[in-house]
Amino acid sequence: MHTDAPTAEGADEIATISLGGAERLCFNVEMGDAIEGKGHAMRAAPSIRRSQEPSKSARPEKKDPIPRVTNPELATLIDAPFDDDAWLFEIKWDGFRAIARIDADHGVHLASRNGKDLLARFPALASIGAAFDGVPVVVDGEIVALDNEGKSSFQRLQNAPGTNLSYIVFDVLYAEGRDLRGEPLEARKEILGRIVKTKAKSVVVSRDIVGKGKELFATASAQGLEGIVAKRRDSKYLGKRTREWVKIKAQLEQECVIVGYTEPAGARAGFGSLILGIYEGRKLVFCGHVGTGFDEKTLASLSKKMKALKTKSAPFPNPPKMKTRAHWIAPKLVAQIRFTEWTNAGSMRHPTFLGLRDDKKPEEVHREKPRATLDVVARESSRRA
Repeated sequence: MHTDAPTAEGADEIATISLGGAERLCFNVEMGDAIEGKGHAMRAAPSIRRSQEPSKSARPEKKDPIPRVTNPELATLIDAPFDDDAWLFEIKWDGFRAIARIDADHGVHLASRNGKDLLARFPALASIGAAFDGVPVVVDGEIVALDNEGKSSFQRLQNAPGTNLSYIVFDVLYAEGRDLRGEPLEARKEILGRIVKTKAKSVVVSRDIVGKGKELFATASAQGLEGIVAKRRDSKYLGKRTREWVKIKAQLEQECVIVGYTEPAGARAGFGSLILGIYEGRKLVFCGHVGTGFDEKTLASLSKKMKALKTKSAPFPNPPKMKTRAHWIAPKLVAQIRFTEWTNAGSMRHPTFLGLRDDKKPEEVHREKPRATLDVVARESSRRA
């Protein structure tokens, strides 16, 4: 466990948060117990940590300019968890990715991965600037809504955007007058733990485990979490999708473009189901339809959005036949969908609507296909040999 990061009273806690004065876990402490009970504590070797942090004598006296970070580091999807002491493993949080810039006066700027102002949507997070020392700082993290067990849920974030909001930080790109993107990940983690105040309200540092990805993945799966992320301990922050950061999903999710909707049946209002597509190159292709995951409020708001986008024709040739009349819309809305598997025909089986993704551009939506774990990990290891 990163001992410099904010902790609660229990030494075995992975991460804590203070909301309304009440401390609680970001996710069930049993995850930490399950790993630590087998002798694999959530902490890194102190000697390695110290050797990778830049020495104070090497720090420049002149402050670096504050970087304008427009592209976050993105992880490559792989097909299975793995163990490797060259990697850190942490929970994959289920929310909105956000780059935060905290000014010298603790003013907050919070931007999505496509540059949208997230404070307009989550104004309660305007106060997170008080949680940081060493300002100005630029950090990377995830806006999440937590349940009583500290688990994040994208659907909860959509349905109650002002409830139990937290900003989970997992990287720092600028702090203490230095541009840190070229430093090793572990050095950045050390600084991150130093600049976030203990028991900071609504802000918490995400914890990691060294080397034991399979056990963390098994625990995440058992607790119904989205999955885990693995990052090379020596990786730099490149601001693009890289194989030095990889993700392993315990639950299948896919971003989809909403291309139409069907007439409702029975007593249901608004629409029956959403018709979905993904891009293959520059062409949209059908990938299924979803009729579950909506409450009355979502049905009403989505209906209003879609009616304003109605078009006369389908966005792809040979549109599928639906049980009720289909209406087509311009491909402007992106939905987050959870499902069980892909069919041979390229559709999602047992899909559930989780919410809209206004932080994603429709033309960037492609089917996520996992790469072979052994190929990715072996290639990164050999590249450094």
